[in-house]
Amino acid sequence: MTSATGENNLEDDRSARQSRRAPVGWLVRHSWLVLILWSVVISLVHIPIHGSSWHYFVTGAHAFISPDLLSLYARHPELQMGPLTFLVVAPFVLVLHGIPGELGAIALMAAVGLLVVRELRVLSVDRFSRGQWLLVSLIIMAVWSELSVHWAHVDDAMALLCAIIGLRLIRTGHPWAAAVLLALAVDFKPWAAPFVALLLLASPRRWVPLGIVWLAIVAVAWVPFFLGDPGTLTALRFGISIDPASTLHLLGTPGNVTPSWDRYAQIFGAVALAAIAVWRKRWAAVFLVVVAVRLLLDPGTKNYYDAGLVVGAGLFDLALSYSIVPLATIAAFVLVYLPSYALADLPTVRGLLRSIVLLALLVAAFVWPRTSSGHEADRSTAPDGGGEISRRSSSPARRATASPS
Repeated sequence: MTSATGENNLEDDRSARQSRRAPVGWLVRHSWLVLILWSVVISLVHIPIHGSSWHYFVTGAHAFISPDLLSLYARHPELQMGPLTFLVVAPFVLVLHGIPGELGAIALMAAVGLLVVRELRVLSVDRFSRGQWLLVSLIIMAVWSELSVHWAHVDDAMALLCAIIGLRLIRTGHPWAAAVLLALAVDFKPWAAPFVALLLLASPRRWVPLGIVWLAIVAVAWVPFFLGDPGTLTALRFGISIDPASTLHLLGTPGNVTPSWDRYAQIFGAVALAAIAVWRKRWAAVFLVVVAVRLLLDPGTKNYYDAGLVVGAGLFDLALSYSIVPLATIAAFVLVYLPSYALADLPTVRGLLRSIVLLALLVAAFVWPRTSSGHEADRSTAPDGGGEISRRSSSPARRATASPS
C-alpha cells in the first residue's frame, strides 16, 4: 500500500513538473514564431518615438543622386555612414518617400535583426540548447529595436549583419567570401573595420591575398570620394559632443568634442585586441571585443550602440562561455542598456557603471573559462583556409565542463 502511494506521488510530481515546463517547451518549439511576434511587439513599443536619425539617411540618399555625388562627405561631414548605406536606403527615401519609406526601412532592419540571431544559431550549432538561444535572441531583439525603430540606423544594422555572415563564412571554409562580406561591413559603417581580424582564422598563407581583397573592396567604395573632393578629409576630423555618461568624460578628456586621436584608437585598439582573441582561439569573443572597445572610447552613449554589444555578448555566451546561463548577454542588457533609461538623469553614475561593465566584459572575453567542446571546435580548422563548424551536439554535461584557457 505504501509502495503504491509512493509511486502515485512520484507520478504526480512528474506530471506537475511537466505541466510547469509545458509553456516553456511550447515557446522553445515555436521559437521563430515567438521571436517574430516579440520583434513586432517591441517595435510597436518604440513606434511613438521612431526614426530619430532617419533624417541623416534622407540627406545622404538625396546627395547620393546629385551631380555633386563625390562631394557628399565634404559637404555633409556629419554623415558618418558608408556609401553602401545610401544605396540601400535610396528606394525607401526616393521611391516610397516620407513616413512610408521610413516604416519600410524599419521593417527591413527588424528582418535584419532576425537574420543576425539566425547566424548566432548557426555559429553555435554544436554548443547551445534551443532554449538558451531563444533567451539570448529575445534579449538581442529587445535592444535591436532601439537601432531599428527608435534611431533607425540602417548602417549599423547592415554592418553587423555583414560581419556576422563573414564570421560564419570563414568558420565554414569560405575565406574569400568572408573577406568580401567583412569589407562590405566597412562600406556600410567604418567602425566595422576591426572585424578584419577575423581573416586571421584562415590559413596563414592566405592572410595577405585575403587582406588585399578586403582592402580593395573597401577602397572601391571610399577612395572615389577622397579623390573627387579633397574636402572629404574633413569628415575624418568630424567630432561629436562628449556625452557626460561616456568613459571619455569620466577620464576628464579635454574639450567638449571628439579628441583627434579617438577614432584611430578605436579602430587600431580594437584590431589589436581582436587579433589577440583570434590568436588565443577565442574567435567567438571577437564581436564582443570590437564593440566593447568602440563603446569604451566613443564620445557618444546612444543606446543603439548597445545592439552590437548584446550581439557580441550573445555569440560569446552561446559559442564560447562554459556557463549555461548567458551571463554576458544579461550583463550587457541589465547593466549597460537598461541604465540608459533608468539612470538617464544620473549620467555620472550611469557612465561609471557602464565603463566598469564594459571593461569587465572585455576582460571576460579573454579570461572566462570555455567548455572542452570549445577546444574541439577550435581544433577543427580546415586546411583550405577556413575554420569548420563542428556538427557534433553537446550534451548538458559537456556544456558545463570548463577549461581554464
